[in-house]
Amino acid sequence: MKAGSVERDTLVTSLLLAGVVLVAAGLSGRMLMGSGIGVGLVVGAFNGFIIKALLDRGAPILATSLLRLAFFTIVALLGARLMGSDIWPIAAGIAIAQLVMVGVGVRQGMKA
Repeated sequence: MKAGSVERDTLVTSLLLAGVVLVAAGLSGRMLMGSGIGVGLVVGAFNGFIIKALLDRGAPILATSLLRLAFFTIVALLGARLMGSDIWPIAAGIAIAQLVMVGVGVRQGMKA
């Protein structure tokens, strides 16, 4: 298994899923909600890269978990403010990206 493949595959899958969500939201007339979920998917997909960078530097996992949670909360709040929408679609997109990362990790773990 190549180093970084979970992060890369999570990003690629989340970007594809964001595209699907945007198309579906456009077709259903819910573009603002779809945009929020898409933004959350893209932002949440970078969590794996952040985790890897922090672990490579030997940062304590508990402190960095709290910092990452605060970071993603602030990003979701700012995104909602900029889009003029509720925060929950962005938060849902971030959560879905985390589920994608788990799925990618399990898939790659089953291959190993």
